[in-house]
Amino acid sequence: MRRPVAIVVLSLALGALAGCAIDAPWKTRKVQVPAEPGDAGAYLKLLGDLASGDPTLQADAYYDAEQAYVNNPSVANSLAYGLVLAMPGHPSSNAAEARSLLVEVLAEPALLSSDERNLARIGLNIVHAQLLLETGRAQAQEQLSGVLAQERRNSARRIAAQQAEIAALQKALAEAESKLDAVATIERSLEEAERGN
Repeated sequence: MRRPVAIVVLSLALGALAGCAIDAPWKTRKVQVPAEPGDAGAYLKLLGDLASGDPTLQADAYYDAEQAYVNNPSVANSLAYGLVLAMPGHPSSNAAEARSLLVEVLAEPALLSSDERNLARIGLNIVHAQLLLETGRAQAQEQLSGVLAQERRNSARRIAAQQAEIAALQKALAEAESKLDAVATIERSLEEAERGN
């Protein structure tokens, strides 16, 4: 009786261990993250995967760069992760975090090859452009909101003025109708008085 329980427990333990060995169940392949400092080709391959538009390649590239950075935040891994975050067009793009990482990487130029320094500068330029666009978009949105709010206030004032004018015209019309009724009553009285004479 204990033997089946032991087999089930052993099977579950082996299944759990096998599950731990799997990197990520949604991954289809391993993306090459630069292992050696100065390996510009690996950085370009990583960026090519992000630029591909293929959501699976993008997710793999992001996941691998993030895991490499988390497990070993070396200059190469920081640069790779910073470039991944800087690259627009994928869901994990994060310009602010990319700027922070790339500034840190560029703060240690002696640890970078000239190609890596150039890639870091390019990534930083991309990030600065994105942040400028975001700032410009936020300012434009704020201005548009202000213009729309002013237009709503102006429309409300125009509507209120038109409603007041309509009310004044209706009052004047009611007074004119009342006077016409009074004149008609006087005319009838005069006609009756003439007939009576």
